[in-house]
Amino acid sequence: MAKIIPFQGTCYNRALFPNMNSLFAPPYDVVSIEERDRFAGQSPYNIFHLELPSASDCQPPVKDKYDCAARLMKNWFREKALVRDNKPCLYTYDIQFEADGAGFTRKGLVCLLRTEDWSSGTVLPHERTFEQVTVDRLKLRLATRAQFSQIFMLYRHQNDLDEILKTAPRQELFQVRDAQGSIHRLKRISGTTDIRDICRSFQGKPVYIADGHHRYTTAIKYRKEMAARCGADPDAPYNYTMVYLVDVKDPGMIVLPTHRLVNMLPDMSCQDVLEKLSRYFHLEELEKPSEAQGHSHAEAFRKRLSESCSNGITLMFGRGKRAFVLCPKEDARKMLLQAAGHRELAELDVVVLEELVFKQALGLDPERLQAGKDIFYTADSEGAVRSLREHQMLFFMHPTPVEQVLNVADAGLSMPHKSTYFYPKILTGMVLNVEEQM
Repeated sequence: MAKIIPFQGTCYNRALFPNMNSLFAPPYDVVSIEERDRFAGQSPYNIFHLELPSASDCQPPVKDKYDCAARLMKNWFREKALVRDNKPCLYTYDIQFEADGAGFTRKGLVCLLRTEDWSSGTVLPHERTFEQVTVDRLKLRLATRAQFSQIFMLYRHQNDLDEILKTAPRQELFQVRDAQGSIHRLKRISGTTDIRDICRSFQGKPVYIADGHHRYTTAIKYRKEMAARCGADPDAPYNYTMVYLVDVKDPGMIVLPTHRLVNMLPDMSCQDVLEKLSRYFHLEELEKPSEAQGHSHAEAFRKRLSESCSNGITLMFGRGKRAFVLCPKEDARKMLLQAAGHRELAELDVVVLEELVFKQALGLDPERLQAGKDIFYTADSEGAVRSLREHQMLFFMHPTPVEQVLNVADAGLSMPHKSTYFYPKILTGMVLNVEEQM
């Protein structure tokens, strides 16, 4: 099962960067090309020059963007913009943030995890992966022999481990503030006994992927490719991947719903859609909240949805802003359970959406919907309502409970794409895993 170890982390040199906010960026897979360029433009040392490289960042010209990233990283080491710890350590990475008007702190542990095949049951996924997504990431890691961001993973609560992490002495390295105002703090645990006890706590136990299914798939491919190139060596650095581990009972473990904006039925009227849905759902029209009530559409619809049914969905139409709660009928629930094949999946509103709304009622194949054209995903409820001027329909979703994510993974099942949105996202560049001293 899971084997974690300390490592010699690489960080930006605080002596050269008194203001470090411009050096970090969100995860590479949540930004557009324009956003990538905006972050990279904040500093010639912004981490996106390595994580999302461009061949034009290097002069003279290089073979490709991956070679450019490798060259830049070597230069940053030579300039001492990046510095590597002189001994293996573990790192705590805490994020102080706000959600729904309340303050939280999520506590995480950064370490190396031995990369095992999916079949080992060491690392349990809850989403499917797509082959083409890993090609770019594998080329980057092979060129740089480094990781610039962690895979976000979860573990079931352990009282002993919790006590060790609370009491282990640590040294603060730095803190930064992201664009949303969240404060990210990185600290180092270097005590030999504490490191040993923390690592032992994970022996014989699985871990669960929250964000980073494609990153872990890339890590498996990287291990196999390096073993083929260099010869199999169980102690080689390529056998490990950098992860960010969080206790599922951590008070800061927040999962936001991922709402769906859709455009795929331009010739179908609101009434046509409702007639098709009425075969499978009880439909309850919602009254639009007035400004005097002091509620936004999103707040009111979320509240009404939670009062109506556990795995229902709120549908809001783009023109006229009519909104309905969709609660599955009894026959539809039986159909859903048969289609999903497992009660853990049938209870998810994202499965209700795909199986009953898309496939049965509207005759659509969710796998064929193009993100960015037919369907758009967002965790921003208010922004989604505003975007309805440009889209046909909006489906408000429930947040998926963290325990349900683990139960699905334990059952060997996969959730539909974009079932979870773990908030806040960890920053790219807080600590790097570089296999060889540059």
